[in-house]
Amino acid sequence: MKELEKVKEVFLNVEDPETVEDNRKLIAEWEQGILENQAYASWQDHDITRRVSAQTRQTYIDAAIQLANNRSLTSDQREKLWARQDAMLFILSLTEKDAKGELEQISAEIRRALNATN
Repeated sequence: MKELEKVKEVFLNVEDPETVEDNRKLIAEWEQGILENQAYASWQDHDITRRVSAQTRQTYIDAAIQLANNRSLTSDQREKLWARQDAMLFILSLTEKDAKGELEQISAEIRRALNATN
């Protein structure tokens, strides 16, 4: 975290003690944010998180295929499947570093699965 040390040098090298204290608080917030982001990134790379993500992905795909192929679903059943998909998207937004890219891959996989059944 050489960059943070440089920031400290610049922001804490001020003559006004009040400004130094304000800058010290701001730097502490930045440090906390960096630590939280590093912990979050580490969590995303964990094996358990990857397994949860894979299961979430499959659940989303299964719901999409069911919605596309089963015309006899009731409104309530369709709403439950859509709600399940929404929940899976939320989980993927937490577990994936590139949630948008992951969703694009899922969409392509759904299209392939639907084309294979037709």
